[in-house]
This record gives sequence, C-alpha cells and structure tokens, in this order.
Amino acid sequence: MIGRIVKGIGGFYFVHDGHETVMGKARGNLKRNRELLYVGDIVDFEIDDNDGDRECVINRVVERKNFLTRPPVSNLDMLVVVFSVKDPDANYPVIDKLLAGCERAGIKPVICISKIDLISTEVLESNLEIYRDLYPVAAVNGNTGEGLDKLEEIIRGHSAALAGPSGVGKSTITNHLIEDGMSVQTGTISDKTGRGRHTTRHVEIFALGDDTYLYDTPGFTSLELQNAEPEEIRSLFPEFRQRAGYCRYADCMHINEPECAVKAALEAGEINKSRYQSYLMMTEEAKKWLK
Repeated sequence: MIGRIVKGIGGFYFVHDGHETVMGKARGNLKRNRELLYVGDIVDFEIDDNDGDRECVINRVVERKNFLTRPPVSNLDMLVVVFSVKDPDANYPVIDKLLAGCERAGIKPVICISKIDLISTEVLESNLEIYRDLYPVAAVNGNTGEGLDKLEEIIRGHSAALAGPSGVGKSTITNHLIEDGMSVQTGTISDKTGRGRHTTRHVEIFALGDDTYLYDTPGFTSLELQNAEPEEIRSLFPEFRQRAGYCRYADCMHINEPECAVKAALEAGEINKSRYQSYLMMTEEAKKWLK
C-alpha cells in the first residue's frame, strides 16, 4: 500500500492512505540504514493486525520530490507566503526572501494577504499589484473566511504549507481550511513587541480531500539564502528572468550595468520598487557571505 506520513512522534509514524490514517513504525532495515523519515514522505507500507490493533509497518520511502531540514518535511508542492499589511505591518524584504527561497528549493510560491478587513481597498490593491503577475495571489479575512475559497482553489490537488511572519493569521487560516473539526492553537500579537507569538511546535499534515494536503509547521528557516552567490540571487526573481536576455551583457547583474532591461523596466514601473530593493539587499548579503 502507498500512503503519506502525516505526523511523527517518538518513533511512531502516522500514515494516511487517502482514506484513513494508521499509526505504525519503520521496518528494521530502515532503522539499520539510519534512513530519516520526513513528514510528507510517500511510503510503501503494509497493515499489521496483530493483537487486534490495526497498525502498519513502513517498508520503504518513495523517491522524494524535495525535502527541507528545518522544518523536516518532504514533497511540498507549494508554499503559501502569508503576510498582513497592518497588525503586523508588512515586511517586504522578509516576504521576498521567502519567495526567493521557494524558487531555490523548487517549491511553487503563493501569496496570501491576510487581515484585509483592516486596510482600504486602495491599499489592498497596491499590495496585490506587487505580486499578482508573478505568483498566484489570494486576499483573505481569516475571521470571516472571506477569500478563502480562492486560496482553496489555488492549493487544491497539491501539498501546501503556510509560512510568513508571526501574527499574520496562519493558524486561523489553517483552522478554516481543515475539514475534520480539529483546530490548531492560535496566537495573539505580543503587546510588548508588536509581533505575533509562534504557536505551532511540531509538524503535522491535514488531509483536506481531493488529494490536497496542508502542512502545519513551526517555520521555514531552511529556506534562508545562506551560501547563495549573488548570481544565484539574480535568478530567483521571475521578473528579472523574463528580461535577462534583453540586457546588453549576458552576465548583467541589473545594478550598475548600462543598457539593462531590468533597470529599464524598473524605471518604466513594470517592476516594483520594493521588489528591486529586496534584490539589492539580498545581493549585498550574499557578497558578505562570500567574504
């Protein structure tokens, strides 16, 4: 049988086969080879009905599409980068780093703007404009569920996770998306720092039906861009890739070079200024890592 590991606790793994979830352990050969099992792994398993308890034994791990070490997850199709414009304010460099990290890891980024009830239509539109031509975008109100049908449509049929700064409503959105009545702990904004408190402390996957899996995780630090070279940073911006072939120099870094198609698009308003500023910050950080 084939299923997906949706949770792991103390050497026990919970495997979902598309219909039900069964608890079990890894077969001895996996333990002897010290093969790590990740939440999200697609595994071959068999049911063990000894003593009347329905459990399973995991025989092998199917080849992974991708995997991350922090958090330890695999086979992630999409990462929904959630941010609010107010309470807390949007931090565009952090958002853009997450998006670039997705590009580097081969995970499709999705943008979700939360707490839309706190901002005007004009402010919402200006934020949608930054990303709408680059990635799928949803705008939601986690309290009422407004806009979540669009997010559900985007992630349907995929394995997806939510990421973003604390306090933007990831757990509230997750509670709306899951269908089986379970809920994850929600947090509040810290009065002292103005930042949200982390509330997710382990990795778990919720099966939403229609072959859709929602990963609930504590964070995505392994998507950080440490050890990336400046030339690689350049390739992680889709709006730059679209125009790179039109620059005068094939190795154009889109910073000081003449006849740069990216800078021309920036001046024409076709590339957002905050995105370009994020790129400059990331390339400077990359140069420091090389020293």
